[in-house]
Amino acid sequence: MEQAQPSPTSVTAAPSTKPHPKPKLANNNKTPAQSSIPEMNVDKRIIDELLLICSVIGSNDSSGEFVPVTDCLAWLQDLQRALRRDNDGYRPIGLLLGQWKVVKTKLLPLVMSCRYDRGVVLTVLKILVILTKPLSESAIKAGMQTIDVKSGKVDDSVIKEQIKLRENAQAQSDLLMEYKKMIVEHPSHRYAFQQPKNAKTSGYKSNGGGEGKKEGGLLSIFTSLLAEPLSRTSRTASDHLQIELVLHFIRNILSTQPMTWNSEERREHAKLGGELVVLLEKEMVLEVLVCVGQEVEKRENEGYNLLLMEILSYLLKGHDPSDVAKSSTKPSKLQTTLSPPKPIKGKKHKSTRTIMTSKATASTSLRSHLQSERDKLSAHASSRHSNFGGTLLVSALGKKSYVSATDYLTKPTQGPTSRHQPARRKNKKTEVFVGTTKSISSSLDCGPIGHRAKKALDSFCHKFVKQCYGPVMKSWKNEFRRDSNRLEDGDRTMFFKIVWFFHRWWRVSKENGLKEKDNDESKDSKSVAQNLIFTMDVFMFNLVLNSTDEYHEHKKPEKLAQTVALYAEMLNLLSDMYESTDSTERMMALGLMDRVFYAPEPLDRLPRLLSRWTAGMFGRDYLVDLVECCHVVWKLLDVNSERCAESFLESGDKRPTDAVERMNLTAYEFDKDAYFTRKFVSNHIVFMYTQLLSQYTSNEAHVNRHVVAYFVRLCKFQIKSGDGDLDYDDALGKNDLVAKQSTYEPMLYNIVMFTTLDTILNDSAIRDKEDFSSLLMFASSLMKRFARAAEFNQMLFVEALFKHPIPHRFCEFATNMYVNEELRMIAVRDLLLEDQRRYDRSADDGDDGITEEKKEIETASVPKGLSYNDEEEQEIEFNGNDLDEGEFIPIRKRQKLRRKKRRTLASDPITENMEESSDKESISPESDDANTPSKAENDDGILESESRSVEGSGQKQGTDEHSPTSISKKKRIRKSQQSIKEDSDDEDFSAPAKVMRRTIFDDDEDD
Repeated sequence: MEQAQPSPTSVTAAPSTKPHPKPKLANNNKTPAQSSIPEMNVDKRIIDELLLICSVIGSNDSSGEFVPVTDCLAWLQDLQRALRRDNDGYRPIGLLLGQWKVVKTKLLPLVMSCRYDRGVVLTVLKILVILTKPLSESAIKAGMQTIDVKSGKVDDSVIKEQIKLRENAQAQSDLLMEYKKMIVEHPSHRYAFQQPKNAKTSGYKSNGGGEGKKEGGLLSIFTSLLAEPLSRTSRTASDHLQIELVLHFIRNILSTQPMTWNSEERREHAKLGGELVVLLEKEMVLEVLVCVGQEVEKRENEGYNLLLMEILSYLLKGHDPSDVAKSSTKPSKLQTTLSPPKPIKGKKHKSTRTIMTSKATASTSLRSHLQSERDKLSAHASSRHSNFGGTLLVSALGKKSYVSATDYLTKPTQGPTSRHQPARRKNKKTEVFVGTTKSISSSLDCGPIGHRAKKALDSFCHKFVKQCYGPVMKSWKNEFRRDSNRLEDGDRTMFFKIVWFFHRWWRVSKENGLKEKDNDESKDSKSVAQNLIFTMDVFMFNLVLNSTDEYHEHKKPEKLAQTVALYAEMLNLLSDMYESTDSTERMMALGLMDRVFYAPEPLDRLPRLLSRWTAGMFGRDYLVDLVECCHVVWKLLDVNSERCAESFLESGDKRPTDAVERMNLTAYEFDKDAYFTRKFVSNHIVFMYTQLLSQYTSNEAHVNRHVVAYFVRLCKFQIKSGDGDLDYDDALGKNDLVAKQSTYEPMLYNIVMFTTLDTILNDSAIRDKEDFSSLLMFASSLMKRFARAAEFNQMLFVEALFKHPIPHRFCEFATNMYVNEELRMIAVRDLLLEDQRRYDRSADDGDDGITEEKKEIETASVPKGLSYNDEEEQEIEFNGNDLDEGEFIPIRKRQKLRRKKRRTLASDPITENMEESSDKESISPESDDANTPSKAENDDGILESESRSVEGSGQKQGTDEHSPTSISKKKRIRKSQQSIKEDSDDEDFSAPAKVMRRTIFDDDEDD
């Protein structure tokens, strides 16, 4: 026997003497068909060698126990060397071993029988790692490639080659799924899926099983290989290789998934994934991952950090963190039974809150509820007895085909004519949202297995966040900070997805009031984020926001959606940190807000993300995340602005002394209204929100509330018109052209919004549900306001059909009946001209009345013999100001000049000031030849002139001093206290100017 043993280093050379005949392996030893691609073929000598190796490894005895041969380890090493030379793109040797079912019939039974033989187990593990490697990129592309066989533009030989490549890739994918199912459903793992009451007597029994000793399953055997190397502080190269081997095997099993998806395959894969998670918990694999994560920052463990990231990514893939967080709460019996929808608080059932008619009663609500239950039951009717329902001849797209009657009749319809007409072609206008949601929890609800898987993940998340979240995240961030050469293309997306999962899980757990297990220390802690604070720093925000620009430029919408989802969760946690009672967390929140929003070059990319959204490119979840970001951002900005304003009002004008006060001052000076107007108000954003509102039945309640909150903000936001320089409201008074205060509400008056609100208001299924109460009130209120506005401005019916490039101008025009500033200027000018004409008429009437009264008084005071009435004669008056010129001005002409002068002064105050200055510079005739007189001389001259004027007026007017004539002829005296400097070339600016009072006489009344 030993002379016939093969050489361990030989792969293709067969032993010279073989005592064992060449047995048949499950009748699958047929030579595979030769392919035109050389890499897909296996040499006949290698096939013979593989048959020999697989036949001599071991066999089953009469009791069904697998018995290995003596030199089993050498044969396994030969098999390992043969697999290492296999082509990674086509894997012909691996497919050949899969056809022979070597793993199921030889390798796995060998591990169970030699579980304590470390060499055999380690070698089998190496073979399994090679066989379960993820598909190569070329294989994935070949498997997903669409082959054009109808156009005739592709050569037949090329088509045949493409078909062979696709079949090869599909065969590799099916084989990997078979290996995964084989390991999960191994007989040694049955105890993991039994009920707890039977788990005590379950387990895989060893040889004979005389005492019924319970032993671990297959995975526990491989996991036990980590105990010894992890316990050592100084490790050898073989220890590192052994640890990486076990972790790679776990990674390969978790990453396996079908290449093509349909409803049945998706359901089977979801069930298999749930069973695998339960199995990993029972086999203590999740505990091992936590232990590795705790010491990942150490030098001897830092090489496993990216491998651990891959394992966590595939472990959490396909699970909704919200469902995982809610799995620890036991649903009550009332929730599992059928119950009518909850009525709105404070509202009677027959409320006329919306357009609901008076005939709506409780029976209507019950009827709609029962109909929805029938629809749900009919949706699953195709899963049972569908083969016995007969067939129908259906005509679709010009072709006739036979279909199952049960499946066809129970299929939900998309419209009134969907069964008789072909479906419309989908485009960006009709299908705004594409793809599926990231929350596929509905497919993971596979009965008790799905619930147990979620509970297992919830327990793992508690331990991971509490024990190793900080060290693992710091290690991963260091890799990205250094831009390590160990990073691959998809590592950043994996990192974002893991961080998003834990942030979302943490937030939902806190909202539902869930507590950690054994959290005696956490009860006294005021921290809101706890260990999640390690992913809430400036580097993390920089990495996330810069990635949004990169993914947009490279047109990777899926990665961009995942990044935006993480950004939304980070903003939610930032809001919680801002409201935290922990001073450290609140200071960190203020610093992050200052860097993200208030800095001269802020990090925030939210306005860019809103402008980059395109219909037909992203899914609904992406828009939900954007709406969530907007809502949290404006909540933070509003609250912080109010608090900063209150703090500065209390402190007064004190200058900031520390960093916190400086950040508060920056936030206080930040103009959030202008920021909102520039960045968050556009027709594009309104269209986005309207499209999301159209999915109101699929949206969660808080999403609909956030959409309504944005619309309400638009309706209440007052538009600032101009800079305040052109304010004509005071001049117009109560004129109809006065500008009314306008808001952005007319932006909502568009046909898309009206169509959505019409659907909401006519949906009788949501009228009595509390989650839709705010939505219904907003819809009815907006329609009522539009009806009132349309009565005032009927052009709104036409404006609703178009988009307007400048929203604030359109809103102002629609509110003010298209009256602009130019029309208001014309109206103000007309009003001013009318006031001027009215003033002129009143002035003329006043002067004429005074003149007639004056004539009557003069006539009464003159004796009858001396009186005469000559209207044509003009009285000549000597003007003292024109002594040198010798001009004489008639009285009537002088009166007209005075009236003209008064009108000019009333219309132009600048002219009046100029005249006053000229009057101040004028000097009386008596002082023209002399220099500036002294104060005493001026006073004597003033008194002397006053006395002369009084005597002259008394002699002319008689003794009646209080007559109207004396009042009209009273001289006007203007006194000035301003300093006057001498008008000379040699002025002395060092000496102070003398203050003088001057009297300017109006000698118009002197004869």
